[in-house]
Amino acid sequence: MQQRVNVLIVDDSIDDAGLLWQTLSKEGYEVVYQVVDTPEAMRAALEHQEWDLITSELYMPNFSASEALELAKEVRPNVPYIIVSDDIALSLVVSLMKAGANDYIQKCVLARLVPVVQRVLRESEARCDRKRMDAAFRSSEMRYRRLFETAKDGILILDADTGGIVDVNPFLMDMLGYSYDDFIGKKLWEIGMFLDITASKDAFHELQEKGYVRFEDLPLKKHDGQILNVEYVCNVYLVEGEKVIQCNIRDITARKKAEAQIIILDAFLEKHAAKLETANSDLEAFNYTVSHDLLSPLTIINGYCQRIKKVCSTKLDEQSLEYISVIQAEAQRMKELVDTLLELSCLTKCKLNPVPVDLSELVKSVTDELILTNPQRHVTFTIAEKVMVTGDQKLFHIALENLLGNAWKYTDKTAEAVIEFGCSDCEGSPVYFVRDNGAGFDMAQADKLFTAFSRLKGSETYEGMGIGLATVKRIIDRHGGKVWAESEVGTGATFFFTLEHLGGAALNAQQNGEHKKPAKHHLNRNDQLFRKGCRQTIKTT
Repeated sequence: MQQRVNVLIVDDSIDDAGLLWQTLSKEGYEVVYQVVDTPEAMRAALEHQEWDLITSELYMPNFSASEALELAKEVRPNVPYIIVSDDIALSLVVSLMKAGANDYIQKCVLARLVPVVQRVLRESEARCDRKRMDAAFRSSEMRYRRLFETAKDGILILDADTGGIVDVNPFLMDMLGYSYDDFIGKKLWEIGMFLDITASKDAFHELQEKGYVRFEDLPLKKHDGQILNVEYVCNVYLVEGEKVIQCNIRDITARKKAEAQIIILDAFLEKHAAKLETANSDLEAFNYTVSHDLLSPLTIINGYCQRIKKVCSTKLDEQSLEYISVIQAEAQRMKELVDTLLELSCLTKCKLNPVPVDLSELVKSVTDELILTNPQRHVTFTIAEKVMVTGDQKLFHIALENLLGNAWKYTDKTAEAVIEFGCSDCEGSPVYFVRDNGAGFDMAQADKLFTAFSRLKGSETYEGMGIGLATVKRIIDRHGGKVWAESEVGTGATFFFTLEHLGGAALNAQQNGEHKKPAKHHLNRNDQLFRKGCRQTIKTT
């Protein structure tokens, strides 16, 4: 492949310029050239084009080689300059060479031109490479210096052989209160900042041997005598073949204060956590005892009401019998509240029995039970397959009973009811959900959802004690997870939950490529229900 070379020929002879072009072309150069013979033409050529080489005649009617060289050094000082002339004026040639010309060739021996051109082009390329390397080095040095001087850690640069300090950044001077002159040229143990000089010398020798030293908590003495705790890290590395030591010094005063405060806080929390645990246990025991003791009088009240109805029904008027029925109903309602309190107490006290659990199978079991309560309802269930978790199976069953029961209850007035159980991925963690297209609720009331005995506005027409979602929250809390809901009035609700602390479950079907499009089919164990006229549709995904 031909090497392209751009040559500016300063000569008043077009024929001589042609010979020069032929000489270079024969040796494989692709020559692009321009001939000029006046200062104006040469300046214009230099300013408007890049040149690899300039050749010049010694004498011209309107121009001289001295003027041409001066102009070349002014506009293009890095372009090689060769004198090519028939004239032999050694004193002038010598002065031009001293002024910066690269070589001199007589036109009668143009054979010398090619090796000279090759040499000066190589030298020019080498100079350009050195300049690029110098520029890169200066740029690197500037970036390093900027980082060095603006770093928010103290930095010392040491001679690896002697331990003498060769540089220090402003942050360390401000940190310790020493001046630049206090550091430069001195060894680490000569400044006065180390409390133990012998240990400092030993650490330096260890650094020389191992190339690395680190102190997590080292006391340093500031210029004013105050003691400062720092993290101290030193490394040995090579710079242009020579070993250099860099020491990074970080003030850890704030961190130590924070650690001390954490220790105090931990002790405080540990002390009061025991008290709180005792208080909670006492409260739960009291709740259980009171709830249990209330059942006895309620049973007696209910029994006497039944007895009065049986013995005195002919002696009492209709209104009296209605009063007794109201008393009996309220006693029964209170019994249900007490039973609920006992259940909540048991949820808190019972020991977890973590085992692998197939939530999909639990959901199918709960939906079977719901279908049996009202086989005439038309509800489509969509259930994700093989959603596996780790946890207490009994408690999961209770949680799903409440979530699916809620969905069943609040879709009662929906013509084409749909209830879905599934699992999705959120930032690499599984999130489980129960979704319905029922009545929904106002998200402004969402903070009351999981509060015991709290019922949202608009739910008065539906049966319930207001305890189901509180039960779900306690179960999910005990499994280290979270539960929340999203909804819009009239469009349904979605209840989400996670099970983080016990590991949750992988989305087995999706991860193994088994998760296909929802396929509508009737589960075998529901065949009897459908034969009895049940209109529910169950999908699995």
